Amino acid sequence: MTNGPRPGSADIDRLRTAHPLWAVAFWASEATGPDARLLVATREGARVRAWTAAELSALIAAEEQAHGWPRK
Repeated sequence: MTNGPRPGSADIDRLRTAHPLWAVAFWASEATGPDARLLVATREGARVRAWTAAELSALIAAEEQAHGWPRK
């Protein structure tokens, strides 16, 4: 993973709309710099993390496929 554009509330809203069965949030750490915000999504014990909304969406889709979960 690489640091990409900083995720914002619009990214969070889009992810929550696209993946309503997942809890989506972002984690920020001052220790890693002011622009380091990591997106995190959880569902039924599964957790995925990514620097960008696009990457997180792809990881969520992969987890859903791996577990055989319905998308919505």
